[in-house]
Amino acid sequence: MGLLWGSVYSLLCVETAFLTLLLLPLISTQVWCRVFASLSFLYNWLDRLLSITWYFWVLFGLLSVLFASTLNEMWKYEKVRQDHKEGVHGIDGLTREVDKTNLFRSQRNVYIVGLTLFLALVIKRVLALILTLGNLRNEHAELKKTVQAQDDKKDD
Repeated sequence: MGLLWGSVYSLLCVETAFLTLLLLPLISTQVWCRVFASLSFLYNWLDRLLSITWYFWVLFGLLSVLFASTLNEMWKYEKVRQDHKEGVHGIDGLTREVDKTNLFRSQRNVYIVGLTLFLALVIKRVLALILTLGNLRNEHAELKKTVQAQDDKKDD
């Protein structure tokens, strides 16, 4: 694997590990809400300074272009392999093996980039849901305190 595919594969491994960590039942969403709430000031500061959200969408766009390119490459190798199968001229075994190898590599690249794109969106959505759940829990606790305080005033 080259540098590009190694980095995409590394990103896929990091995304898989992070999503697995987020979805572990041993770590409750309350813990994640507290962790993300304590890091929210850092995220807001970096987003204002470096525009992190913009970098996410740029990375997503680059991965999308790479995905389209790998699909095109896979279709090209499928067509070459089909042409060699239907060819009138005798194709030797080495050419058939090279066709299979090229097709395998292009399919592998499609799967790697496709999963990386998919997991990026899943992680973004899971984080948004965890943060929303945390906000709703805080609002619920505040409303509960308000109702309890009103009940206490009525009793007096």
